[in-house]
Amino acid sequence: MANFLKKLSVGSWLNVIAAVAGIVGVIAMIASNGVSTAYALKTAGTLTLMGVCGILLALVAIWSPTKFGNHDFISTIAVVAAVALFMAIVGTMILDRILMIAGLFSYNSQNMTGWSVFYATVTSAVALVIACVALIVGAFTPSVKKNA
Repeated sequence: MANFLKKLSVGSWLNVIAAVAGIVGVIAMIASNGVSTAYALKTAGTLTLMGVCGILLALVAIWSPTKFGNHDFISTIAVVAAVALFMAIVGTMILDRILMIAGLFSYNSQNMTGWSVFYATVTSAVALVIACVALIVGAFTPSVKKNA
């Protein structure tokens, strides 16, 4: 394990940040789904599965360069797929919540349950966007040290 950690460089650590942010984003999405049955996501199971797959792909992007070197095809495909999955989750969450958000900012501003769902949704979306940015930046930096 210590030898594995010695090999990691900036790109791998950015992928670790992306995996952690992905975990936070998926947990916040599940929390926003469980606040009220009135505001439940229509495709919560699919979104959760997509989030778990995105997290696993971020972990593949950490592991793959240690076996195949920097900028290999497996980690590149894993990063692209993880970014696509995370952004699909963000888009679907926003589409499912758009009417609630419009109501909160206009006529229904006293809906405390709606605000709780809104805050959890924003937390999830921000965490998943941070994961995407970390994955993209990590894709352009070396993932393993050359002499390790």
